[in-house]
Amino acid sequence: MSILIACGLGSFVFVALFTWRAYTRAPGPGQSPRSAITEAWVNIAVGFAINFIANFLILPLIGAHPSAAQNFWMGWIYTAVSIVRQYAIRRWFNAHLVALSRRLAGEGGS
Repeated sequence: MSILIACGLGSFVFVALFTWRAYTRAPGPGQSPRSAITEAWVNIAVGFAINFIANFLILPLIGAHPSAAQNFWMGWIYTAVSIVRQYAIRRWFNAHLVALSRRLAGEGGS
């Protein structure tokens, strides 16, 4: 097994566990973890398709000629990074927007 496939499989497992964790977390104020991970997955599916095609068009320009399988596994590695990034940013903004709205409504502390 190549290092690319091993990293791709590891990314696949990580994304599956990360998704399961988000679906089983208790919702808080604002957007729920389930909604955030669902939104992230829709964005990732579109991004994966674009990335897959772009790799075949762009990488040969720099001398790289990945096979479809290599392109797929690279995509999974990018997917793992991307889903965590998008989910974390969404949850961070959600927490700060909820806190701001509470302060503006006079419900929160400082």
